[in-house]
Amino acid sequence: MKIAAYSLKELGGMYFPNSSARSGSMQLKRWIVINTRLSTALRESGYVNGQRYLTPRQVGLIFEYLGEP
Repeated sequence: MKIAAYSLKELGGMYFPNSSARSGSMQLKRWIVINTRLSTALRESGYVNGQRYLTPRQVGLIFEYLGEP
């Protein structure tokens, strides 16, 4: 999968294709919070709560910790 900038809705839709965009993004946020190592890595990369778009680096971290969708 190509690492690029994605919105949380887009990425949530990739991980949860049978859910609505809102539901998928909310579930992805839950997974990020539960995975403390991922949360820490994202914060160190500049991620802040409420951020709607993820940088390619942040997407790469999510793929690294959660696997590709």
